[in-house]
Amino acid sequence: MLNHRQTKNQFESLATLQAIQKQAYQMLVQGLAKTEFSMREWGILVYLEQHGQATASELSDAFTVTRTLISRNTWRLIQDNLIQSQVNPNDRRVVWLSLTVNGQERVQEGVRQAQENLKTFNQSHDLEKLTKQVETLSQQLAKIN
Repeated sequence: MLNHRQTKNQFESLATLQAIQKQAYQMLVQGLAKTEFSMREWGILVYLEQHGQATASELSDAFTVTRTLISRNTWRLIQDNLIQSQVNPNDRRVVWLSLTVNGQERVQEGVRQAQENLKTFNQSHDLEKLTKQVETLSQQLAKIN
């Protein structure tokens, strides 16, 4: 059974972890600011680049959202010629999504743009803050163990 001190340490660690997650998310949003992609669209493009292809169901599981939301996002990406759909000839119920050549180029452009944007994002202050938060989390986790 956990004592009061251990429980308090765990809650402090959780709060620090949430602050780290929020800071990293803000940095990523700033990095994507000029790419014209939503976070989910960017995530889909990167997922497809990393995995080659996926179904809408796989994407909805990966992003823990409904298939309807994934379909809405993928439809826009299909219309923009960034991804393509291909029906599985062995099972017509399965539709594979993959990047087009244009999509592959845009992902690479997006990565370069995000890196450029992050360079101008008050980098030293925010990375220093993030580093301190990670150090604090490490110390809090050491107390728990």
